[in-house]
Amino acid sequence: METRKVRILFLVFYVLSLLVWIIEEIYTLSKPPEYFDRFRVLIATIESFIALSSFLVVFILYKELKKEAVENRQAKTQIHDLKRTNRILINPEKGFWAEAKAQMTDWNLTDVETEIAILLLRGFSQKQIAAVRKKSLRTIENQTASIYEKSSMRGKLEFISFFLTPLLPEED
Repeated sequence: METRKVRILFLVFYVLSLLVWIIEEIYTLSKPPEYFDRFRVLIATIESFIALSSFLVVFILYKELKKEAVENRQAKTQIHDLKRTNRILINPEKGFWAEAKAQMTDWNLTDVETEIAILLLRGFSQKQIAAVRKKSLRTIENQTASIYEKSSMRGKLEFISFFLTPLLPEED
């Protein structure tokens, strides 16, 4: 709240500076040149301050727009998460897997990666997945690394948490 007061004070000062500048310009045009020569240093200082103030105002507005964009992006993410939670809770059995598969499609996982991701969600280890799929452990490690990269997750716990968090009740 304090920064808002500072911004308002600065904007008031800026508007007053513009008014002084306009009055000075009118005065300069209406008086003979010798009056202007006496005050040219003062006038140049005022004009320089107004110019610098303009840059500062533009910078402040730019920072505000960036902050609003971040808040907007966070709000959209939260809305998306709440909608996903609602779709899951409408029909928990089918809703969970439908949402999980839809999310995997959004992440552009291949069919093989989707199958492995489902096994990860079911709690299988990489060794168990390798045995079930009859592939080498190294292949499964590479595929799970690809899944985590595409989903922007850092590991199995974060990956599973992403899908289970919407099912948890709100904290008191």
